[in-house]
Amino acid sequence: MEQDIQSYLSFSAGGNTFGINVSKVIEIQEYSNPKPVPESIPYVLGVIDHRNKVIPVIDTSKKFNLGQTQITPQTCIVVLEIDKPDASGSFNIGIIVDQVSDVFESDPEHIKKIEDDYKPGYIESTYRVDETLVMILNTNKVFNDKDIIALGSIIEDL
Repeated sequence: MEQDIQSYLSFSAGGNTFGINVSKVIEIQEYSNPKPVPESIPYVLGVIDHRNKVIPVIDTSKKFNLGQTQITPQTCIVVLEIDKPDASGSFNIGIIVDQVSDVFESDPEHIKKIEDDYKPGYIESTYRVDETLVMILNTNKVFNDKDIIALGSIIEDL
């Protein structure tokens, strides 16, 4: 049964707690101002250089319609690996979060799946840690095909 246990990184954004499977997390780094990109998607704050690659940086709160992230000393950028919808590989993005909380482990029986017709579809399940409800994200569904094409064009245009 041990192979079923999954690890998740929990973070807060817009007053909510979210979790991402640690297999999608590349790095957590201190917040630095992204370089703005003209005529970009509203939730894209700009780009940063990450390991000699230019990656877009997303305001997670803005993307989830939870307001705009207020930058504090706890604010950080979580670099994620996102699969391309055509299965041609993956790319990295940075998401700005209010703060990273913890890494927790759970087996599937303690994760509560959310019905398929629930919107937004990128919240696939929930998990309760003490008194906190953690919404588990499916990183491959946070951005639809149109978003991914637009994010890719931001990088290509630089």
